[in-house]
Amino acid sequence: MRTKLGYEDKLVEIAENEVVVFDGKLYTAPLEEVIKYYLSGSGVLPPAIRDVTNDIIRLLLRTGELETIIHSKVQYGESLSD
Repeated sequence: MRTKLGYEDKLVEIAENEVVVFDGKLYTAPLEEVIKYYLSGSGVLPPAIRDVTNDIIRLLLRTGELETIIHSKVQYGESLSD
């Protein structure tokens, strides 16, 4: 999946398994870390990415991608909460 979210003051791109945010500076994080942060409320993410986490999750839910990611993790015995 590759998509972009536009904001007045920043650009967010989700490409494959990575989230990229340009907010005056370039920030990146693995998509899995963004999902972990959303589920547990903890994790090491730059503030610029934390600020858009809810929008990213809403997009993934709307497109069905979140379900696909979680199913693939469960199928292969990987944990999203580690």
